[in-house]
Amino acid sequence: MTNTALQIPPTEGVRKIGAGEGEHFDIADSRFTWKAKAADTGYAFAIYELPLDPGKGVPLHSHPYAEVFYILDGRVDFMRLTDGQQGWVSCERGETLIVPPNAFHGFANRSGAPARLLSTANLLHQAFFDEASRPALATDPLPASPPDMAELQRALGLAPKYNMFFAPPPASEPSAATHDLSAD
Repeated sequence: MTNTALQIPPTEGVRKIGAGEGEHFDIADSRFTWKAKAADTGYAFAIYELPLDPGKGVPLHSHPYAEVFYILDGRVDFMRLTDGQQGWVSCERGETLIVPPNAFHGFANRSGAPARLLSTANLLHQAFFDEASRPALATDPLPASPPDMAELQRALGLAPKYNMFFAPPPASEPSAATHDLSAD
């Protein structure tokens, strides 16, 4: 064993983020919580927590970076494109879904019970959320559903700046918003 490891100066800053703690923010009709932001991890990644009530979700979209989802509670259904066809993959508590760069994906709680997930993000993904969202406190009322359309259009308009691309909604749906996918 060499003494090289002994020459690396130690750093401080180890900290705990408790349940319900973190930086809360609202986008569309959902409340997210940053559990770790890029600056906390040497800009390697960020992690957010997202509770999903039945019918809530995120529409089909893509971005040039990978994303990993870990289901904390309940069941979350993930939409993906395979050979040009949309299909669903169900993930339950303790399961992980890995989305490679540029893969179209979306997700929804299509069950009748609440769900909760953790997801990784990179700095670009975090920057989108930071610009497109509203800061919130854990004690604030949850965002209204359906979401405010002007706010939603502003967020969708910012997406290309961060290399995020949302699929157009099916002709029968009014927008590409976070919406109730429980009937799909």
